[in-house]
Amino acid sequence: MSYFLKHKFAGAPQLSRYEINKRPRGYCVIINNSKFQNKNMADRTGSREDEKSLKNLFEALKFNVIIKRDLNKHGIESMAEKYGRIDHSSFGAFVFILMSHGGDRDCILGVDGRETTVKNLMVEFQAGKCPSLMGKPKVFIIQTCRGLHDNISETFVSSTGTVNSMSAQADNQSFARPFSPDSTLPRSVFPPEADFLLAFATVPGYVAFRSPQSGTFFIQVQKERLIVRSHS
Repeated sequence: MSYFLKHKFAGAPQLSRYEINKRPRGYCVIINNSKFQNKNMADRTGSREDEKSLKNLFEALKFNVIIKRDLNKHGIESMAEKYGRIDHSSFGAFVFILMSHGGDRDCILGVDGRETTVKNLMVEFQAGKCPSLMGKPKVFIIQTCRGLHDNISETFVSSTGTVNSMSAQADNQSFARPFSPDSTLPRSVFPPEADFLLAFATVPGYVAFRSPQSGTFFIQVQKERLIVRSHS
């Protein structure tokens, strides 16, 4: 599920596409939470496959890739704050990838079990805090659950037409929480300058699935799609 927003500034021309031909194109920050401190929260087995796939993909796309593993709430927010302060003037884009447990209302869990939100992280890249990314694409890829409902198919078809079977685990919280399918994003998170692309592993209210052997359905399928498009 993706949200694409583009805003025309007063006095600025409306572009039909972004110019991201600079080398490197920008930073790609990958946060992979796989080992959790709370014994009631299962480790995210298989997430290293996603991490490896994303690293190879975005390096091939000429991004500077930074990988951080097993961050607590403060660590996740600190990474957003750090890269929101960086001067991106010589780059054309920014990518922020979060893989962790999550839940309703777009919460993302640190390995300490404490919550942050997509909204909190996006704020660091709004024009007021990060003017060097104004008018440039800011891509957020979120591999977490967004609720407790589940709906899974046992197979998916790769870009080559191969049908792959997967045993799956859910990337939801393993502790009880009142269910709410509401996303905070449509109502309040879209910043005035836009230029954000948000890609979620699932829709509000539902879990996202991961293979302990092959990684998550969402990341692996998106990786194959991007590879095909980059060669077309």
